[in-house]
Amino acid sequence: RMNLYLVIVVILAVRGVIISDFMSRNPTYDNRATLSTNIISTLIFRSSLHCASHCTRNDECKSIMFNMDTHSCQLLSVHMSDTGPQTYTGWLYYEKKFDSSIWHKHLGHWYMLDTNERTFNDSRSFCASLSPTSYVTEVDSQAENDWLIELTLPNGGESARYWLNGYDTDNSGTFTWIESQTPANYTNWYPGEPNDFFGPSEICITLMPGNMEGWHDVPCSMTFPVVCERDS
Repeated sequence: RMNLYLVIVVILAVRGVIISDFMSRNPTYDNRATLSTNIISTLIFRSSLHCASHCTRNDECKSIMFNMDTHSCQLLSVHMSDTGPQTYTGWLYYEKKFDSSIWHKHLGHWYMLDTNERTFNDSRSFCASLSPTSYVTEVDSQAENDWLIELTLPNGGESARYWLNGYDTDNSGTFTWIESQTPANYTNWYPGEPNDFFGPSEICITLMPGNMEGWHDVPCSMTFPVVCERDS
């Protein structure tokens, strides 16, 4: 029983420290009060990651306070300082640190998010035009998929989608990665996908990180943001 208790304590502690690669934890300012004029809004979210997603999409937001017990999320227009008294309980403090205009390294590859919406072919051309040249992201593992969700969710929100570099050449439901020319052996389809909801033109793939988290087949002519990937 004691071992189980310690495991639970460790899990809760880790949940409080790790949020994403894009907001940094600063426990110095946990539980500190701030002026009401510094609070942009107070909302309820199921996780600190969803709280962070609203901050990263708000230019005014510089930091967040998230309560693990009540799931209350405060978006703040300032970085906290020592001046505030430590009068709250259960509040964890995070600061913005993500810049979507630069490359981020993960698992030996480099990734850059571009929030401009383009067709699939235009997204391929955009990634290829970068220096160093790159390609639309190809997902080979659960770890890579989870990291892409961390990259995209805070910057696009619940309903955003992002192109993946898969293509169903014969509308058979079997997708191939275009850059590596290998079958998509790892997949993370949303339940019921791929489903040709819009008809046989659904031969491209998008990643949706929010409420319908998973992969969705879509027509290649639709427009979405893209994550470009390069090997070195």
